[in-house]
Amino acid sequence: MSTPTPFSLSLFCYPYRASKDTGRGHDRYVAELVDNTRSETKHVSVSVVDTGFARNTLHGLSKLPGQALDLIRAKADVYHAITPMGGTVAALMQKQPLVVTVHDLVPFHVNDFDNPMKNRAIRQSVRTCVKLAKAIIVPYQVTKDELVSRLGASPSKVHVVNYGVDHQNYFVQPNVQRADKTILFVGSVSRAKGVEVLIQAFALVKAQIPDAKLVIGGKASADQPVLDELVRTLNLRDVTFSGFIAEADLAENYARATVMVFPSLYGFGLSTLEAMACGTPVVGVATLDATEFFADAGVLAKPDDARDLAACLISVLASPEKQREMAQKSVAHAARFSWANTAKGNVKVYEQVLGR
Repeated sequence: MSTPTPFSLSLFCYPYRASKDTGRGHDRYVAELVDNTRSETKHVSVSVVDTGFARNTLHGLSKLPGQALDLIRAKADVYHAITPMGGTVAALMQKQPLVVTVHDLVPFHVNDFDNPMKNRAIRQSVRTCVKLAKAIIVPYQVTKDELVSRLGASPSKVHVVNYGVDHQNYFVQPNVQRADKTILFVGSVSRAKGVEVLIQAFALVKAQIPDAKLVIGGKASADQPVLDELVRTLNLRDVTFSGFIAEADLAENYARATVMVFPSLYGFGLSTLEAMACGTPVVGVATLDATEFFADAGVLAKPDDARDLAACLISVLASPEKQREMAQKSVAHAARFSWANTAKGNVKVYEQVLGR
């Protein structure tokens, strides 16, 4: 076997950062790419353009000039922007060859929960990257298919490289006792992530299973007052907003839950794969890329449908046999994904655009 030719890679993080501690999936994606590219592919020299944590969109915009200046100074054989917004900046600066990750096409589908100008900017950024980037990386085939059909991307330009899961942190934990009839949500506590519908569904679950409990883990959003009021209006007990769950505590929380639920209208969330790796049954909703990444390992409800979501949750909570069956499928499914494979898949794309 011939020795791979060394090359240098510059990862452009805007508007995110390389971190496993913020609870944001895109931050985690960058951090895992940096760590695993360095550990799994010794012939790739990695540098990162990252100016730190941005609290919100405006704060992120304020950091853009600094990141742009750092990007101008960056010298590498290939550049990888981890979002279309960053990719557009890199393309306009003629940082080539350029690879861009398009994580999803949510702004083309869901416009009710975010700033319309922000969504418009992201849509335009995706179009720009399809035209100017040498290669596009997407996590799922369904995203590639839509880029081709909706935006006319060349199929040969779009590469499917799945997300991963950290199996050193997330695995079956027989020493952790599962709580009885406990539903866990982990993610941004917002209506866009389906928390409003989840609370409505939980009221229906309680009517059938009075001792059921719901734990909602994640940072509060601007929707928190609405969600608190909904819990009061429905006179619900056994709903706990636990706040942000630190990385070190996530695995135990997954392993303790009877079922993990992720009713996001935005599709995939890393918490679903992490919970599966811990052997926890997962219920999601059939939207965007969810059908592909869940495969047959989870249960999918209709999007934005509290009754159907409740029925799916009840079907799991009420059946220990179904819980065992789903746990086995979850572990087997999660085993197919690793951040090492993600890094290696990305490196193949870099080498292709470099003509290696």
